[in-house]
Amino acid sequence: MKIKTDNTRVSNGVIINNRFYPKRNLQSGTLRIILTTKCNYQCRYCFAEGEKEKDGKITDLESLKKIIKVGKEFGINKIKLTGGEPLLYPHMDELLEYIRKIEIPYVDLTTNISLLTEKNIKLLNKYSVNAITLSLNTLEEDKFIYLSNYPHFEIVKQNFRNTVKLFKGKIRVNCVVFDEKYDEEDYREIISMCKRNNLGLRLIEPSKVEGLKITYTKEKFHELIEKLRLDSDNVVNSDCSSVEYLFFGKWYITVMHSLCDNNHCNTCTKYMYIRVTSDLKLKPCLSRVDTEVPINTESEEEIEHAFIKAISYMGVGINSKNCENKDKERVGMQYENV
Repeated sequence: MKIKTDNTRVSNGVIINNRFYPKRNLQSGTLRIILTTKCNYQCRYCFAEGEKEKDGKITDLESLKKIIKVGKEFGINKIKLTGGEPLLYPHMDELLEYIRKIEIPYVDLTTNISLLTEKNIKLLNKYSVNAITLSLNTLEEDKFIYLSNYPHFEIVKQNFRNTVKLFKGKIRVNCVVFDEKYDEEDYREIISMCKRNNLGLRLIEPSKVEGLKITYTKEKFHELIEKLRLDSDNVVNSDCSSVEYLFFGKWYITVMHSLCDNNHCNTCTKYMYIRVTSDLKLKPCLSRVDTEVPINTESEEEIEHAFIKAISYMGVGINSKNCENKDKERVGMQYENV
């Protein structure tokens, strides 16, 4: 006879329908948080972290605190803050203070640079933010304005210089490789600048570009990467098929292949991370919305259940028309009463 153990919490996990689920089972240890859908850019390539509605949402601070606290019990030791533009989040000071208070050891932030004022750099340094990722796709003013619909390139350039000078953590640049009038030299200039300043650089394959055929942009991405492979001293591949490293001496470029091509589902649980969306859902797969898990923040138990369910959805991918039914067979039934 089965002993009824539904929703029972034990010291290192939870028992649901007579099955034990350990808390520490998110292998990457990373939680990516969408702080707001607000942004002062309107980039032609923006994927908006998979957010479908860009209506200026602000993610609730107290709910985030509860989610981060429970997430730590599941092995979360890295927080990635993103948006929209995360520096538009009105509670950044209090959020960073809380993350440090509960001793999450690693925090990074992705920003479009425009709001990286000396005041904001000082705030990030105050809480020892480990790294910032700067979105920058061109060093040409006209092209920058065309791609971002943001007219103040001089502000971006000045903020970039101040960040390199003043920020105490690691700096990397995200460059999405695409262009209606493709010019390889534009990307070569960014590469040279990053190498010269010893900044990290990630060249990113586009997922979509407004007004351009995605096949065109992907062709140009692969064309550039192949030339860089030939120029490099060493190419290091990963068993996560979305990433490779091109070494030029001790400095290297990280090549990020598209997260939406369904090529790395088999390694998802090992390398990928879960997102917290602006409407408080856990999003385990960037390519799918049907695996998003709403978070009831009324109790820690409910948040735990949401994490367990979201983790079980990782790696399901979009490679089968019957994947929805397979998901239900694999994980759906055991959460009927959660």
